[in-house]
Amino acid sequence: MKTKNTKNVERKQQLERQREIIMENTKIAKIKKSASVTATVLNVIRTILTVCTIIALVCGLICLWAKDKADGTIIYENGNVRIHAPVSEESFVEGNGFEFLNRLGIDNVMIWGALNCFVAAGVGALVVVLISVIAKVFVELKESDTPFTESIQKRLKVTAILTTIMVAMESLGFAAVVALSFWCVHSIIGYGIELQKNEDETL
Repeated sequence: MKTKNTKNVERKQQLERQREIIMENTKIAKIKKSASVTATVLNVIRTILTVCTIIALVCGLICLWAKDKADGTIIYENGNVRIHAPVSEESFVEGNGFEFLNRLGIDNVMIWGALNCFVAAGVGALVVVLISVIAKVFVELKESDTPFTESIQKRLKVTAILTTIMVAMESLGFAAVVALSFWCVHSIIGYGIELQKNEDETL
């Protein structure tokens, strides 16, 4: 027969466990809400970037179409680009463009502009795909009971590959660090998936 003290201890333990469950549910609810908001924001950003990518592509096509119809030359000075406008001998416009394109020494203004627009559109498309994949991860976090799923792991892998490619354009060393960081997260998710499977089989 249980004593009064034993019953009190058991009652306190039950209340403590209930409080822990409520706190866990509250934290999960906050995480799901945060995932939902993040997914919405990413979808808005994706839409804006899609429009910008299309604009860059159209501008590139226009420049390519007008390559023989516009005057002007490009002068390269110490890595800087100066576009000589046909208005007067002293009319110069400072330009930027992608560094690897500037190294090609293209002297036709329209071809240089078209290539820069096409590269910008390509980078924009890559970012749009990347954001789409990340948004789907947050949507699944919102809707799933556990983050340890194979679909999330696959999307993180795609995200890692695309991000590493983009970073590698600037720095191979930093790209290696990014790749290793993603591999660490990928391995943790994989470990969690196996633990989840074992727990499901036990139940």
